[in-house]
Amino acid sequence: MATQEEALAFRVPQGRYDVTAALDERLRSAARAPGRHDAEPAHPIMAFVAALGGMGMSIRELSEALGLAFAQGPVLGGCHIRLHRPVAVDRSYVIDTRVSALQRKPSRRFGLADHLTLAFEVTDGSDRVCEVELAMVFPGGEAA
Repeated sequence: MATQEEALAFRVPQGRYDVTAALDERLRSAARAPGRHDAEPAHPIMAFVAALGGMGMSIRELSEALGLAFAQGPVLGGCHIRLHRPVAVDRSYVIDTRVSALQRKPSRRFGLADHLTLAFEVTDGSDRVCEVELAMVFPGGEAA
């Protein structure tokens, strides 16, 4: 596993995500949410979808680069979404991702587990639309 300092210094490539009306409708249907009307913004959960979907590399690639046990099946430990304004449809968003924390901790369930926190900033190219923070737990970390 990378050290905390190595993880914080790791650079995730910038990514992009296109939010389309069709994608928003599929998401709303899957969530059993009401359909979108006219110029209404995307469903708020689209902030999460855009952040993770537009990350400049996959979670697997990031996990492997940081020496985390991706094959053991990481789990979502928490998510915080801060909307600065609604996510609009038929727009392309820029996704900047950084590692904000990486810690190895004892776990009653997993023995040792690596806790990775990612911070995403979603912009329309100039203005911040939202921030998403994901905490992921990677079970099965080996003793250092």
